[in-house]
Amino acid sequence: MHKVLTVQQMRRCEQLSDEQGRSLAELMDNAGEALARIVTGECIKSGLQSCLILAGSGNNGGDGFVAARIIADSGIDTTVMLCCGEAGTELSKAAFSKMGSGVKVISACSDRQILGSFALIVDCVFGTGFHGALSDEIAELFRNANETQAKRIACDIPSGCSAKSGLADENSFAADITVTFHKKKLGMLLSPSRYLCGKIITADIGIPESTEEGCPVFVCDDEYAAGLLPERVPYGHKGTFGRLTAVCGSDRYIGAAGISVLGAMRTGVGLCELCTTPKVIRSLSGSIMECIYTELESDSTGSLSQSSAKAILEKTSGANCLLIGCGLGHTAQTEALVAQIIEKSECTVVVDADGINSLAANIDVLQKKRSDVILTPHPAELARLCRVSVEQALQERFELARELSQKYSVTVLAKGAESLAVSPGKCVVIRSGNTALAKGGSGDMLAGMVASLAAQGCTANDACTLASYIMGSTAQMLCEECSPRSLLASDILGAVPRFMKKFEDKISHR
Repeated sequence: MHKVLTVQQMRRCEQLSDEQGRSLAELMDNAGEALARIVTGECIKSGLQSCLILAGSGNNGGDGFVAARIIADSGIDTTVMLCCGEAGTELSKAAFSKMGSGVKVISACSDRQILGSFALIVDCVFGTGFHGALSDEIAELFRNANETQAKRIACDIPSGCSAKSGLADENSFAADITVTFHKKKLGMLLSPSRYLCGKIITADIGIPESTEEGCPVFVCDDEYAAGLLPERVPYGHKGTFGRLTAVCGSDRYIGAAGISVLGAMRTGVGLCELCTTPKVIRSLSGSIMECIYTELESDSTGSLSQSSAKAILEKTSGANCLLIGCGLGHTAQTEALVAQIIEKSECTVVVDADGINSLAANIDVLQKKRSDVILTPHPAELARLCRVSVEQALQERFELARELSQKYSVTVLAKGAESLAVSPGKCVVIRSGNTALAKGGSGDMLAGMVASLAAQGCTANDACTLASYIMGSTAQMLCEECSPRSLLASDILGAVPRFMKKFEDKISHR
């Protein structure tokens, strides 16, 4: 596990470092020197003789000006291209003035022949402050630079990538190596930016660890996940490993209920009871025989009615966790049902899919909850919960999930190609998985796994993190032999025991 920073946190680190005596000018010098060391090392290792530094007008360009002077002093033919005009900040102006005559300076040019004449290209154009879209001129420049045979190195983050959201312009600079400073930035770990960074090297530039403030953001790796797995005592019985009540399914969405309870049982819960409509039970009980079934009243649409709340709450009196929402349908009745369950449940509640859609209209009921609540929204559901556009939810996924978590004291698993498990005071990034999961049923499976782990005693954040890791890692394991195009949620569910055996063996051998 390692810690990463948001853009806002990194700016605060720089500010506090400056206040504590390590000036911003000194940090720029240190960043430029670190970048120069990597560039000269690559040139020496590969026998490269020429370097082009693409420089912006801000402080990222200033880092490039510092690096240019050092690279030129090492004997490498060094050229700086002013991609956005002359230096525009006081720090970058000072750095530019110190470059000396050993560095050639040229104006912005996207000519393929000129760009192709350099053995190594360094991107120091925008850095972590970038958001939005590249201008046509810069887009053409990067597009042509990416098509050269040159080695490409980015300063802090490839230009065109958002260090905040991970979103990236389609013509972003595509780096072989990214040299980032002090800590990796959150957006570098999120798609599609993570695929444009290449190898990431984190350079120490003298910022004290004590300057790091705000919600800590960690990255889940194998070791971190291993520490989350609930103990499975050899003398345990089904009651030892938790009891889950699942309120899922409707006459229209039968499969979602089946996938969610299978996800729960495959992840180790001792008992799983599915409370749902008669049609769902008739459809599933012949094939999923390990589950307990409780028939509830449905309305004319085939969805559960509000009147089922009392029976559900009675069932949860002996449960460790309640899952609601997978395939539930969204009606006025489900809105009232979900609100009652959240308000009155005494055990942890996991809310997914139509549970989230039903909650969105009455979200302030979360203020009345009596137990832990876990929300598992994809971007469109997050947008509904926060009453913003899907576009804004994609751009501000971490910020919105954090605000939601803090406002209502809930845990939010903000799902995506990389998922964010956000609790008050903590965020974990889970990067396991691949496009095998980009199919219907994956969210239902994940919700079942989260609920299962919560029922077994995991904290809300740990349940979200470990479930995402298990599902994603199982998909990765299968794709060593299978195409992600063809794998279904049921294939992944069937492979979970095999992945868990490998995972547990790895843990036992440490």
